[in-house]
Amino acid sequence: MRRTRLVFGCLLSIALAGLPSAASAQPSPAEPPAVGAAAAEPAAVAATPAPPTPPAPTYPYTGYISADLVNIRSGPALYYYPLLTTIKGAPVVVEGEADNWLALRPPEGTYGLVRKGDLTIGASGDTATVSAPSARVYASSATAKRRWCVMATLKQGDTVRVHGPGEGDFVKIAPPESARVWVVDQYVAATSPTDPSLGQRPPVPIDIQPPASDPLVEASREAENGLAAELAKEIGDRNFDDVTAKFRQIAEKAEEAYLKNAARRHLARIAAEAERTAEYVRVTSLPDKLDEQLANIKTGWANRQAEAKRDEQLLKSDFIATGCLAMMESLEGVDHPVKFKLVDQNNHPLVVLQSTAYDLGKYLGKIIGVRGTKTYLKEWRIYLVAVDELEVVEE
Repeated sequence: MRRTRLVFGCLLSIALAGLPSAASAQPSPAEPPAVGAAAAEPAAVAATPAPPTPPAPTYPYTGYISADLVNIRSGPALYYYPLLTTIKGAPVVVEGEADNWLALRPPEGTYGLVRKGDLTIGASGDTATVSAPSARVYASSATAKRRWCVMATLKQGDTVRVHGPGEGDFVKIAPPESARVWVVDQYVAATSPTDPSLGQRPPVPIDIQPPASDPLVEASREAENGLAAELAKEIGDRNFDDVTAKFRQIAEKAEEAYLKNAARRHLARIAAEAERTAEYVRVTSLPDKLDEQLANIKTGWANRQAEAKRDEQLLKSDFIATGCLAMMESLEGVDHPVKFKLVDQNNHPLVVLQSTAYDLGKYLGKIIGVRGTKTYLKEWRIYLVAVDELEVVEE
């Protein structure tokens, strides 16, 4: 019993030695803050202010080209042809904006083209007045390759300044007040560059030649020119066989998708134009066909009238007999007073004839009607007509 108590006491001592003391188990109280010290506060996060909205531009204003070489184009898209190329820092007058393109007042080096027939040129040759109800002004320059884009439209009575004769029947004029040319908005800055020498040089037309293209590109251009030439003809004179063959060859051989698609679009247009041409030819040929049909109707009507007249003459009651005059074969070469007969369409004899008033031999083969005295010849079993009157019914 005593040994048991001793073992239990040892175990209890070991267990109590592993427990923390009361002093170490309780946390130490936090020290109070020093007098006059401010209590710690979390740092406030500053809100980022929204960027100010730029004010809407007031037109017109002067901007400056911000890239080294920038094309000024005839319209607000890349497919409009360039008029000239400006340099960095060149000033431009901005008149408006549309779809990331800026409308500019035409700079020096651009001009308009107007048809000569729409103008009345003054005696000095420096000015002209629009004489047509309206006149289109086409954007152009010394290096422009095309001239189809309308930069302004003038009214009758408007006055323009003439720069000189243009190509063909066109006259060069100064761009009117309403004329606009276009540039991509990202290439124009509202402030001038710091280099004072920039912008002092005038816009320089630069003729940038494209790199040499493959033969199918050249063939496509040739085919497009051929198509344009055919479309310029009168609709009845057009023939699309040659350009159709060229575009089909391009569509089959071209590896570039844009060439294939362009050739297919041209072929679709040619097919539509061919249908229009065929319809035009059909419609314009109708009068000729109608004239031919009318002529046939008139001829048929005249023939029927002649037949009716002949039938009327054949059916007249005062004719003793009518038929085709023929010789009596049995009496041919014989001196006999009766040598002629009238036969029907089947060559059957109707009557025999004799006449002292007519030379019946002159009427052989003709259809005639006769009047006179009719006597029955028993021995011949046919009537004999002594012809007093004779009418030719049909030659």
